[in-house]
Amino acid sequence: MRKLGELLGRRPRLALAIMTAATVALAAGVVRLRFDSSLASLAVRNDPAREFQLEMQRVFGAEEIGVLALVAEDVYRPEVIAAARELTRRIERIPGVSRALSVANAPDLAADIVAPPPLLGRGPIDSAAVARLRARVAANPLYVPNLVGRSGQALAINVFFDGSLGADEEERVDREIARVVAGYQGPGTLYYTGLSHVRVRAVSMMRRDLVRFLPLSVLAMMLVLWVTFRSLRALVLPLATIGAGVLTLLGAMGWMGEPITLPTLVLPSLLLVIGGSYSIHVTAAALGHPERRLADVLDAVGLPVVVSALTTAVGFGSLALHPIPALSRLGLLAVVGIALVAGGALFGLGLAFDVAPKRKRRAATAVEQAAAAGLERMVVRAAAAGVDRRAAVFAATALLACVAAAGVGRIRANTDVLGAFRPGSDIRLAHEVISEKLAGPNPLIVVVVAPEPGYFRSPVALRRVKDLQEFIEELEGVDATISLIDYLEEIDLGLRTSSGDLLLDEQGRPIPPPPPLWETPPGQVPEAVRIVASARGTFASLVDEGMRRLRITARTSVSGSRDVARLVREIRAYAEAMMPRGVEVVPTGNLVVVSSIADRLLGGQIQSLTVAFGVIVVVLALLFLSARVALVAMVPNVLPVLLFFGVMGWAGVDLNIVTSIIGAVALGIAVDDTIHYMARLNRVVKGAAGQREALLETMALVGRPVVATSLTLTAGFLVMVVSGFWIISAFGWLSATTMVAALASNVVLLPALLATVPVISVWDLVSFRLGPRPHRTIALFDGLGRLGVRLVVLLGRIRRVKAGEFVVRAGEPGNEMYLVLGGRADVLAPGNGRLIARLERGDVFGEMAVLRQARRVADVVAREDLELLVIDEAFLRRLRARYPRFAATFFLNIARILSDRLERANAEYP
Repeated sequence: MRKLGELLGRRPRLALAIMTAATVALAAGVVRLRFDSSLASLAVRNDPAREFQLEMQRVFGAEEIGVLALVAEDVYRPEVIAAARELTRRIERIPGVSRALSVANAPDLAADIVAPPPLLGRGPIDSAAVARLRARVAANPLYVPNLVGRSGQALAINVFFDGSLGADEEERVDREIARVVAGYQGPGTLYYTGLSHVRVRAVSMMRRDLVRFLPLSVLAMMLVLWVTFRSLRALVLPLATIGAGVLTLLGAMGWMGEPITLPTLVLPSLLLVIGGSYSIHVTAAALGHPERRLADVLDAVGLPVVVSALTTAVGFGSLALHPIPALSRLGLLAVVGIALVAGGALFGLGLAFDVAPKRKRRAATAVEQAAAAGLERMVVRAAAAGVDRRAAVFAATALLACVAAAGVGRIRANTDVLGAFRPGSDIRLAHEVISEKLAGPNPLIVVVVAPEPGYFRSPVALRRVKDLQEFIEELEGVDATISLIDYLEEIDLGLRTSSGDLLLDEQGRPIPPPPPLWETPPGQVPEAVRIVASARGTFASLVDEGMRRLRITARTSVSGSRDVARLVREIRAYAEAMMPRGVEVVPTGNLVVVSSIADRLLGGQIQSLTVAFGVIVVVLALLFLSARVALVAMVPNVLPVLLFFGVMGWAGVDLNIVTSIIGAVALGIAVDDTIHYMARLNRVVKGAAGQREALLETMALVGRPVVATSLTLTAGFLVMVVSGFWIISAFGWLSATTMVAALASNVVLLPALLATVPVISVWDLVSFRLGPRPHRTIALFDGLGRLGVRLVVLLGRIRRVKAGEFVVRAGEPGNEMYLVLGGRADVLAPGNGRLIARLERGDVFGEMAVLRQARRVADVVAREDLELLVIDEAFLRRLRARYPRFAATFFLNIARILSDRLERANAEYP
C-alpha cells in the first residue's frame, strides 16, 4: 500500500483530478436512478409460488384492483348515489383504467341474464330511483359487500387497470385518482386503497426518505467531525470525498438500471456514516502530523482501515447469498459501496490533505482539553471496572445473554407491505376504513385445478367448489369471496326470473318452473354452464377455456404474511380432507407470494449470520494469528447482535425484509472498534509494566476515536427514525441500539476478556525486526524457523533499558530470564565490579531464576541501549497453550543452553 501511496503522491493533483473526473462521469447516472416497490423486487428466484402466480395471471388476467370507497351515514340517498355515478364516470375516463365498477353501472343479472339492465337506471336519481336500486342490490347478493357495505354506510368503486401498465404509467394513473379524491366536494368521505396505490405511495415515500436521510446524515457527520477536530478542512474534505463515493455508487446504479428498493433505501445513509468512520482515522493521521504525505498516512492507518472495511463488507456481503433478490442485491451493492468509500477515505481524502496547504493545527482550548480528558477518564474507568471485576462482568454478560436468548425465541417472521407504513398514516387509515365498511381490499386467489378439461361442467364438481368457497368465506379475516359459482347462481336467478310467466305445453298444461340450481336432480346447472361457455370473454377471469381451472377470489383485510400463511394452511387442510384425488387447490396471488418470501427470511437470516461470523473469524484469526484470539474478539461483537434480536423479540418487532439485514451488518460494523483496540494493545503491551496497565493505556489511546466512530454510526442510524416507513424507523432505532451496545461491550467486556489473552497482529509480524536469520544466529530460537521466532517474540514482553542502567542487581529476587535482542551489556561481580562476561544479541541470562525463582548472583548493566525479551513462567505457559509445537522446541533450546553452561562450569572448575 505504501508503494501505491508513493506512486500517487508523486503527482497528487493529477491523481486527484483523474479520480474526480471518474467520479463525475459515474455520478451523472444519478438522474437515471429509479425506485421500485414491486413484488418482483422481493420475489425469490425460481420461486414456484411466484411462477404459478404469473401463469395464472396469463390465464385469468390481473388480480389487482383499486378500491375507491364513498363512506356516508346512509349511502341510499339520491345525492350520494349521484356522486357515486359521477365518480365512476370520472375514474373510467382516466387513461390506463380499463373499467370502473360500482352500483352506478353494474348489471342487474338477476333481472335478465341474457340482456341484463343496469342496477341504476339512466334517468334522474330521486328517492324512487334509490329505492329501486336498493331492492335490486338485495336481489343480487353478488354485490354485497363487494359494491355496497352490509351496513349501508359505504359504496365501492372497484377500479380495474390495463394489464400493460408500466411503473411510470401506474404512477400517473394513481396521481389522477388521487386528484379525483382530493378534489371531491360531495357528500360523505372518499378513501382509496389497493396494492397498486400502496406501491406508488411506497415509491413516493422512498424518494422523500432519501431526500431526508442524506442531509441529516451529512449533518450528523458534520457534528461529529467538528466536535472531534474543530477544523474547517477536517469538516469539508471528509464530507466531499465520502459524499463522492456515495454519489458514485448511486450513479452507477442509475447507469446499470438498478433501482432503489425498500431494503436498499437505507444504503446511501449507511455508506455516508461508515465512510465517515473511516475518514475520522485518516483525518486524525493527516492532521496529527501535517508533514505527513499520502504514503505516510497509508502507513499509519491503511491496514486497519482496510481490515475494518473488509469485515464490514463481509457483514453486508453475506447477504449476497440470501434467496430474496432485494437483499442479495443490497449485499452486492453494499460491498461495492464500502470499497468506494474506503478507497475515497484512504486515497481521495489522503490526496486532498496532501494537496491542501499545510497549516499548523490550532491548540485545543481549555474547554476542549477538559472534555477530551473527561472522555478519556470515563472510558478508562469503564475498562478498569471490566478488568478488575471480570467475574461480575462475565456474570452480567451471561445474564444479559440469557435474557436476550429468551427474547430471540419470541421473534416471528412477518412481511407486511401495508404494515411498512406508520400506524395512523392516511394509507393505513384508508385500508382500515374500507376493510371495516366493505369487503377487504386485498385479494387472496385460490385456483382449483381439475385433472382433465371439462371437469367443471359437472354439477358435482361445481358443488364441491361451492362448499370450498363457503369454507373460505367463513375463515377469520376473509370478508367476501367471488367465483364462477356466484355468477352461476346469478344466471340461475335470471333464468328463473325470465321464466316467471305462466308457460303451457302443446296440450295446454302448465309447464313447471325449473328447479333451483343445486337441487337434486341438478337444476339448471347445465343451462347455466352453457351460457358461461357461450360468453367466454365475460367469464374469462373466473374459469379457463377448457373448464379445467377455476379461480376463487377471496377479499380479505389481512396483509401480513403470518396471517396469510394461516389462511393458506387452513385452505390446504380443507382441500386435502374434502376434495377428491386429482383435484388441486392452490392458494396464490401477491399475498401468498409475499408469505413465501417471509418463510425464507429466517433461513436467510441464519445463513447470512453464519457466513458473516465464519468469515470474520477467519479474517481475525489470520490477522492475529490465533483462532482462540479471534473467537475471544468476536464475543463483544456477537453479544450486541444477540441483544438486538432479544430486544426485537421482547418488543414484538417482526423479522421483516428490512430488520433481517441488521444482524449480519451490525456484526461486520461493530468489529471495527475491536480491531483498532487489539492492534494498539499489542504495541502497548510490550512496553507496559503489566497486562492491566497495557489494557487501560490502550483504552486511553483509542477510546476517543472509538467513541467518535461509534457515535457517528449511531447518529447515522438514528437519522432513519424519521422515515415515513415504520419498518425503516424500527431499523434505525434497533441498529442505533446495537451500535451503543457494541460500544459498551468493546469498552468494558473486551478488556476483561483480553486481560489474560495475549494478542499478536499481522502488522506486528511485518513490522518487527529481529535482525538477519534469528532462527540461525540465536541459540534460543534454533529450529523454530522465521515464523516461529516472530510468534514467540511477539507473544512475549519487550523490555527496553537505557545505557548505564542496571538490568538486574545481585541479591535481588527474580523470576525472569532475558534474551538480548539488541544492544550490549556487562555481567559484573557483586562488590568489586569485576567483569565476568559480556552479553550481545542472542545471549541469554537469568535462566535459573525462571526455573526456581532464585536471587540474582551478579549485576547486569547496559553498556548501550538494550532491547530484551522477557521470559517468565507466565510467558512459558502462554507459549505452551498457544503454540505447543514451538514450545517444545523452545524448551529444548533452554535445556541445551543450561547444559552448555553446566559443561563450561565443570570445565572451568573441575
